[in-house]
Amino acid sequence: MLFIIVALIAIALGYLKTNSNIRHRVFASLCNSLANPNDTKMMNLRCDEILDKSRINGNVLEIGAGTGINLHCLYNNTNIKSWIAIEPNPYMKHYIDDYISKLNIKFQTKVLQISATKMVDIQSDSIDTVIMTHVLCSIPDPLPREILLEAHRVLKPGGKFYIMEHTIADRNVKPNMNTFQLLIGPLWKIIGDGCEFKPIANYLDDMKHVYKSVIYQTFQAPVKLVIARDHIKGVLTK
Repeated sequence: MLFIIVALIAIALGYLKTNSNIRHRVFASLCNSLANPNDTKMMNLRCDEILDKSRINGNVLEIGAGTGINLHCLYNNTNIKSWIAIEPNPYMKHYIDDYISKLNIKFQTKVLQISATKMVDIQSDSIDTVIMTHVLCSIPDPLPREILLEAHRVLKPGGKFYIMEHTIADRNVKPNMNTFQLLIGPLWKIIGDGCEFKPIANYLDDMKHVYKSVIYQTFQAPVKLVIARDHIKGVLTK
């Protein structure tokens, strides 16, 4: 029986790996299940530390909006004029639309199914605030750098880019977790639709010669999945 279960799991993973359409659909459903607006600890982190009302204002661009979970932090922010979401996974949109409807959002919203590496629909120096949560892990190299550069292009001078990502554990601090993350990486990448355990700080350090200011810190996020608790948050200023 165990052999049959293992075989079925292997077949399912193989199917997900080769069928991007099904993988995108499954990942959207998984994200909707995991990004729970009733998870008080995680939502407090999102809303009070990353997307606090005093920070997010004007024309807002969200890169990799996913299911739209961050709208729970933004919907009643009267400082926001408009919200543009970049989300290439087509199966995420109906979750976003559902949140927009349920939350009775007053500011202008737009969802674009384009790549964040070339946001041709967004003018340079037109965005006041960029936000991005749990996105770079799913972007293959060298595209993360292109996304960070594009965010710089569309931001107004002085504009802020707020970021939160899960990251690979520091091998000097948590060597066992680092090793486990690397071992489980191939499986995680299939289930997570391309998501990998990456040294996100390297991408941010690379932007220190582009942005006027790059400030970040690592921390342990209050997520149930222990393997994904290592996080990094920061703000980049144009």
